[in-house]
Amino acid sequence: MNAIIEQARTLGGYETSSQLLQLRDQDWVLARAMIEPKRLLDLGCGIGSLLQGAVERWPELEQVWGIERSQLRLDLARQQLQGTSAEVVLQQGDLLELPAVEQRFDLISMTAVLHWLYPSEEQLFQWVAQQLDAQGVFLFTSHHPLSQQGLGGEDELVAEALLAMKLVVPGHVRQHFNEHTVLPMGTRTRPKAELESIVRRYFDVRSIASRSAALRIDNLEQYQRFHAATFGTYFSPLVPFARIEEFFARLGTIAEQRMARQGYVTDIPVSVWRCVPRSSKVPA
Repeated sequence: MNAIIEQARTLGGYETSSQLLQLRDQDWVLARAMIEPKRLLDLGCGIGSLLQGAVERWPELEQVWGIERSQLRLDLARQQLQGTSAEVVLQQGDLLELPAVEQRFDLISMTAVLHWLYPSEEQLFQWVAQQLDAQGVFLFTSHHPLSQQGLGGEDELVAEALLAMKLVVPGHVRQHFNEHTVLPMGTRTRPKAELESIVRRYFDVRSIASRSAALRIDNLEQYQRFHAATFGTYFSPLVPFARIEEFFARLGTIAEQRMARQGYVTDIPVSVWRCVPRSSKVPA
Protein backbone atom coordinates (compact mmCIF):
# COMPACT_ATOMS: atom_id res chain seq x y z
CA MET A 1 0.00 0.00 0.00
CA ASN A 2 2.88 2.40 0.66
CA ALA A 3 3.71 2.14 -3.05
CA ILE A 4 0.20 3.39 -3.90
CA ILE A 5 0.62 6.36 -1.54
CA GLU A 6 3.93 7.26 -3.17
CA GLN A 7 2.35 6.91 -6.60
CA ALA A 8 -0.39 9.33 -5.57
CA ARG A 9 2.18 11.86 -4.40
CA THR A 10 4.09 11.73 -7.69
CA LEU A 11 1.16 11.06 -10.05
CA GLY A 12 3.18 8.13 -11.35
CA GLY A 13 1.83 5.10 -13.19
CA TYR A 14 -0.21 7.13 -15.65
CA GLU A 15 1.10 5.14 -18.60
CA THR A 16 -0.79 2.11 -17.33
CA SER A 17 -3.82 3.67 -15.65
CA SER A 18 -4.68 5.92 -18.59
CA GLN A 19 -5.58 2.84 -20.60
CA LEU A 20 -8.77 2.54 -18.56
CA LEU A 21 -10.18 5.78 -19.98
CA GLN A 22 -8.00 8.15 -22.02
CA LEU A 23 -6.49 5.75 -24.55
CA ARG A 24 -9.89 4.28 -25.27
CA ASP A 25 -11.24 7.68 -26.34
CA GLN A 26 -8.23 8.66 -28.45
CA ASP A 27 -9.45 7.49 -31.88
CA TRP A 28 -12.99 8.75 -31.17
CA VAL A 29 -11.65 12.25 -30.50
CA LEU A 30 -9.19 12.38 -33.41
CA ALA A 31 -11.86 11.16 -35.83
CA ARG A 32 -13.85 14.31 -35.06
CA ALA A 33 -11.14 16.57 -36.53
CA MET A 34 -12.31 16.04 -40.12
CA ILE A 35 -9.17 17.74 -41.45
CA GLU A 36 -5.64 16.63 -42.37
CA PRO A 37 -3.58 18.70 -39.92
CA LYS A 38 0.04 19.67 -40.39
CA ARG A 39 0.60 21.24 -36.94
CA LEU A 40 -1.04 19.72 -33.86
CA LEU A 41 -0.96 20.91 -30.25
CA ASP A 42 -2.25 18.69 -27.44
CA LEU A 43 -2.95 20.52 -24.17
CA GLY A 44 -2.41 18.40 -21.07
CA CYS A 45 -0.69 15.84 -23.28
CA GLY A 46 0.13 13.44 -20.44
CA ILE A 47 2.46 10.71 -21.67
CA GLY A 48 1.88 11.63 -25.33
CA SER A 49 -0.57 8.89 -26.28
CA LEU A 50 -2.86 11.15 -28.32
CA LEU A 51 0.15 12.67 -30.10
CA GLN A 52 1.41 9.19 -30.95
CA GLY A 53 -2.02 8.24 -32.23
CA ALA A 54 -2.15 11.39 -34.34
CA VAL A 55 1.22 10.67 -35.96
CA GLU A 56 0.02 7.20 -36.87
CA ARG A 57 -3.31 8.51 -38.20
CA TRP A 58 -1.82 11.40 -40.20
CA PRO A 59 1.63 10.52 -41.64
CA GLU A 60 1.86 14.00 -43.19
CA LEU A 61 1.94 15.73 -39.79
CA GLU A 62 4.90 18.09 -39.71
CA GLN A 63 4.85 19.22 -36.08
CA VAL A 64 3.32 17.84 -32.89
CA TRP A 65 3.39 19.93 -29.74
CA GLY A 66 2.48 18.88 -26.23
CA ILE A 67 2.10 20.95 -23.08
CA GLU A 68 1.92 19.16 -19.74
CA ARG A 69 2.30 20.23 -16.12
CA SER A 70 3.91 16.99 -14.88
CA GLN A 71 7.58 16.64 -15.76
CA LEU A 72 7.35 12.90 -15.12
CA ARG A 73 4.65 12.52 -17.75
CA LEU A 74 6.57 14.73 -20.19
CA ASP A 75 9.63 12.50 -19.84
CA LEU A 76 7.49 9.48 -20.68
CA ALA A 77 5.96 11.32 -23.65
CA ARG A 78 9.42 12.14 -24.94
CA GLN A 79 10.36 8.46 -24.82
CA GLN A 80 7.14 7.39 -26.52
CA LEU A 81 7.54 9.88 -29.37
CA GLN A 82 11.18 9.10 -30.15
CA GLY A 83 11.69 8.29 -33.79
CA THR A 84 8.46 9.84 -35.09
CA SER A 85 8.61 11.47 -38.50
CA ALA A 86 7.09 14.75 -37.23
CA GLU A 87 9.03 17.38 -35.33
CA VAL A 88 8.19 16.99 -31.62
CA VAL A 89 8.04 19.94 -29.22
CA LEU A 90 7.18 19.17 -25.59
CA GLN A 91 6.91 21.88 -22.96
CA GLN A 92 6.15 21.93 -19.26
CA GLY A 93 3.49 24.46 -18.34
CA ASP A 94 0.34 25.34 -16.45
CA LEU A 95 -2.58 25.59 -18.88
CA LEU A 96 -3.87 28.69 -17.09
CA GLU A 97 -0.52 30.49 -17.32
CA LEU A 98 0.54 29.87 -20.91
CA PRO A 99 2.59 32.43 -22.83
CA ALA A 100 1.75 33.26 -26.43
CA VAL A 101 3.78 31.28 -28.97
CA GLU A 102 4.69 32.29 -32.50
CA GLN A 103 3.36 29.06 -33.97
CA ARG A 104 -0.25 28.74 -35.11
CA PHE A 105 -1.89 25.33 -35.15
CA ASP A 106 -4.49 23.83 -37.47
CA LEU A 107 -5.54 21.36 -34.78
CA ILE A 108 -5.54 21.90 -31.01
CA SER A 109 -6.81 19.13 -28.74
CA MET A 110 -7.50 18.80 -25.02
CA THR A 111 -8.90 15.62 -23.48
CA ALA A 112 -9.86 14.80 -19.88
CA VAL A 113 -8.47 18.13 -18.67
CA LEU A 114 -11.26 20.72 -18.64
CA HIS A 115 -12.60 19.94 -15.15
CA TRP A 116 -9.16 20.69 -13.66
CA LEU A 117 -9.34 24.25 -15.03
CA TYR A 118 -12.60 25.20 -13.27
CA PRO A 119 -13.58 27.95 -12.66
CA SER A 120 -11.06 29.64 -14.99
CA GLU A 121 -11.67 27.71 -18.22
CA GLU A 122 -12.29 30.92 -20.15
CA GLN A 123 -8.61 31.87 -19.83
CA LEU A 124 -7.66 28.73 -21.70
CA PHE A 125 -10.34 29.17 -24.37
CA GLN A 126 -9.10 32.70 -25.02
CA TRP A 127 -5.51 31.46 -25.39
CA VAL A 128 -6.55 28.68 -27.78
CA ALA A 129 -8.47 31.17 -29.94
CA GLN A 130 -5.28 33.21 -30.31
CA GLN A 131 -3.14 30.20 -31.25
CA LEU A 132 -5.57 28.49 -33.62
CA ASP A 133 -5.14 28.95 -37.36
CA ALA A 134 -7.99 30.72 -39.14
CA GLN A 135 -8.94 27.41 -40.77
CA GLY A 136 -8.13 25.35 -37.70
CA VAL A 137 -10.13 23.02 -35.44
CA PHE A 138 -10.23 22.87 -31.64
CA LEU A 139 -11.29 19.55 -30.11
CA PHE A 140 -11.85 19.14 -26.39
CA THR A 141 -13.72 16.78 -24.12
CA SER A 142 -15.95 17.51 -21.16
CA HIS A 143 -17.20 15.10 -18.50
CA HIS A 144 -20.63 15.48 -16.94
CA PRO A 145 -21.10 13.10 -14.01
CA LEU A 146 -24.62 12.78 -12.71
CA SER A 147 -24.43 14.39 -9.29
CA GLN A 148 -26.46 14.53 -6.12
CA GLN A 149 -25.79 17.53 -3.91
CA GLY A 150 -22.85 18.38 -6.17
CA LEU A 151 -21.20 14.96 -5.72
CA GLY A 152 -20.71 12.78 -8.78
CA GLY A 153 -18.32 10.35 -10.40
CA GLU A 154 -15.25 9.86 -8.21
CA ASP A 155 -16.89 11.83 -5.40
CA GLU A 156 -19.31 8.96 -4.85
CA LEU A 157 -16.53 6.47 -4.05
CA VAL A 158 -14.80 9.01 -1.82
CA ALA A 159 -18.08 9.65 0.01
CA GLU A 160 -18.58 5.91 0.57
CA ALA A 161 -15.03 5.64 1.93
CA LEU A 162 -15.53 8.58 4.30
CA LEU A 163 -18.75 7.06 5.60
CA ALA A 164 -17.18 3.63 6.04
CA MET A 165 -14.31 5.21 7.98
CA LYS A 166 -16.89 7.07 10.12
CA LEU A 167 -15.28 10.40 9.29
CA VAL A 168 -18.69 11.81 8.35
CA VAL A 169 -22.31 10.96 9.03
CA PRO A 170 -24.93 10.49 6.30
CA GLY A 171 -26.14 13.76 4.84
CA HIS A 172 -23.00 15.72 5.76
CA VAL A 173 -20.52 14.60 3.10
CA ARG A 174 -20.79 17.78 1.03
CA GLN A 175 -20.30 19.84 4.20
CA HIS A 176 -17.14 17.83 4.90
CA PHE A 177 -15.84 18.68 1.41
CA ASN A 178 -16.57 22.35 2.00
CA GLU A 179 -14.92 22.41 5.42
CA HIS A 180 -11.73 20.96 3.95
CA THR A 181 -11.87 23.21 0.83
CA VAL A 182 -11.98 20.26 -1.58
CA LEU A 183 -14.11 21.01 -4.63
CA PRO A 184 -16.09 17.90 -5.64
CA MET A 185 -15.51 16.53 -9.13
CA GLY A 186 -19.26 16.70 -9.65
CA THR A 187 -19.08 20.49 -9.67
CA ARG A 188 -15.80 20.94 -11.56
CA THR A 189 -17.47 20.63 -14.96
CA ARG A 190 -20.10 23.22 -15.75
CA PRO A 191 -23.51 22.20 -17.12
CA LYS A 192 -23.37 21.91 -20.90
CA ALA A 193 -25.51 24.97 -21.57
CA GLU A 194 -23.37 27.13 -19.30
CA LEU A 195 -20.17 25.78 -20.79
CA GLU A 196 -21.40 26.32 -24.33
CA SER A 197 -22.20 29.97 -23.61
CA ILE A 198 -18.55 30.51 -22.64
CA VAL A 199 -17.14 28.53 -25.56
CA ARG A 200 -19.23 30.49 -28.08
CA ARG A 201 -17.55 33.73 -27.04
CA TYR A 202 -14.44 32.49 -28.84
CA PHE A 203 -15.53 29.74 -31.25
CA ASP A 204 -18.31 28.44 -33.44
CA VAL A 205 -19.38 25.06 -32.06
CA ARG A 206 -19.83 22.77 -35.06
CA SER A 207 -20.73 19.61 -33.14
CA ILE A 208 -20.95 18.01 -29.71
CA ALA A 209 -20.80 14.20 -29.74
CA SER A 210 -21.50 12.33 -26.50
CA ARG A 211 -21.19 8.81 -25.19
CA SER A 212 -20.86 6.85 -21.96
CA ALA A 213 -17.44 6.44 -20.38
CA ALA A 214 -17.77 3.52 -17.98
CA LEU A 215 -14.75 2.69 -15.83
CA ARG A 216 -14.20 -1.07 -15.46
CA ILE A 217 -11.48 -2.80 -13.47
CA ASP A 218 -10.10 -6.30 -13.02
CA ASN A 219 -9.29 -5.96 -9.32
CA LEU A 220 -9.07 -3.46 -6.48
CA GLU A 221 -5.33 -2.89 -6.94
CA GLN A 222 -5.93 -1.75 -10.52
CA TYR A 223 -8.44 0.80 -9.29
CA GLN A 224 -6.09 2.03 -6.57
CA ARG A 225 -3.39 2.60 -9.18
CA PHE A 226 -5.86 4.38 -11.44
CA HIS A 227 -7.02 6.68 -8.64
CA ALA A 228 -3.45 7.44 -7.55
CA ALA A 229 -2.29 8.25 -11.11
CA THR A 230 -5.37 10.28 -12.04
CA PHE A 231 -6.32 12.14 -8.85
CA GLY A 232 -3.10 11.93 -6.87
CA THR A 233 -3.60 13.38 -3.40
CA TYR A 234 -6.49 15.62 -4.44
CA PHE A 235 -8.91 14.04 -1.96
CA SER A 236 -6.35 13.48 0.81
CA PRO A 237 -7.25 16.66 2.78
CA LEU A 238 -10.58 14.96 3.58
CA VAL A 239 -8.78 12.30 5.63
CA PRO A 240 -6.49 12.52 8.69
CA PHE A 241 -2.88 12.00 7.63
CA ALA A 242 -2.55 8.89 9.78
CA ARG A 243 -5.46 7.24 7.93
CA ILE A 244 -4.45 7.89 4.30
CA GLU A 245 -3.42 4.28 3.78
CA GLU A 246 -6.78 3.10 5.11
CA PHE A 247 -8.52 5.58 2.77
CA PHE A 248 -6.88 4.09 -0.34
CA ALA A 249 -7.66 0.59 0.87
CA ARG A 250 -11.33 1.52 1.31
CA LEU A 251 -11.46 3.06 -2.17
CA GLY A 252 -10.15 -0.14 -3.71
CA THR A 253 -12.64 -2.31 -1.85
CA ILE A 254 -15.55 -0.04 -2.76
CA ALA A 255 -14.52 -0.01 -6.44
CA GLU A 256 -14.29 -3.80 -6.48
CA GLN A 257 -17.72 -4.11 -4.86
CA ARG A 258 -19.26 -1.71 -7.38
CA MET A 259 -17.72 -3.64 -10.24
CA ALA A 260 -19.18 -6.91 -8.94
CA ARG A 261 -22.58 -5.37 -8.26
CA GLN A 262 -23.18 -3.32 -11.42
CA GLY A 263 -20.49 -4.24 -13.95
CA TYR A 264 -18.64 -0.92 -13.74
CA VAL A 265 -17.16 1.39 -11.12
CA THR A 266 -18.39 4.72 -12.49
CA ASP A 267 -20.25 5.62 -15.66
CA ILE A 268 -19.80 9.25 -16.66
CA PRO A 269 -21.14 10.79 -19.89
CA VAL A 270 -18.30 12.35 -21.89
CA SER A 271 -18.66 14.79 -24.80
CA VAL A 272 -16.20 15.81 -27.49
CA TRP A 273 -16.65 19.34 -28.81
CA ARG A 274 -15.59 20.30 -32.33
CA CYS A 275 -15.01 24.04 -32.51
CA VAL A 276 -13.66 26.39 -35.15
CA PRO A 277 -12.77 30.10 -35.08
CA ARG A 278 -15.82 32.33 -35.08
CA SER A 279 -17.22 32.93 -38.56
CA SER A 280 -14.74 30.39 -39.94
CA LYS A 281 -15.28 28.74 -43.33
CA VAL A 282 -14.05 25.37 -42.04
CA PRO A 283 -16.59 22.73 -43.15
CA ALA A 284 -19.10 21.52 -40.55
